[in-house]
Formats: sequence, structure tokens, C-alpha cells
Amino acid sequence: MISGTSQANIGVLVISARKNELETGYERGGQTREDVQLATTLGVSKLLLVVNKMDDPTVVWSKERYEEIQ
Repeated sequence: MISGTSQANIGVLVISARKNELETGYERGGQTREDVQLATTLGVSKLLLVVNKMDDPTVVWSKERYEEIQ
């Protein structure tokens, strides 16, 4: 990831909409949080956010969950 990210202008971050997965990723030491910090440290100034798994039974296409993630 480091060599590819260091050459990128824009990054794509795929986030799971499942309950507790997003929160776990952003906790201290979470993988999502570390990936974002690494990307910004390596000079990626823009991230495209993709919300995945909106059809999960814990989410069921909830507009509120999407806005919470956004």
C-alpha cells in the first residue's frame, strides 16, 4: 500500500455500512483510521468514499446510517 499510495493524487476508501464495523475501523488503532492517516501523510489530499454493504440486515438501506457515515 505504501508505494502505491505515495504516488497517488486521489485515494478510494471503501467503508462498510454494517453496524459496529465502521466504528471498529475508526477506533484508536483501527485499520480504517490507520489507512486514512497513512494516505494523508503520504500526500493524498482527496479521498473518494464508497459506502459498501448497505443491504446488510443491520442497515437495510437506511438513509440515516448513510448520512451518519458521510
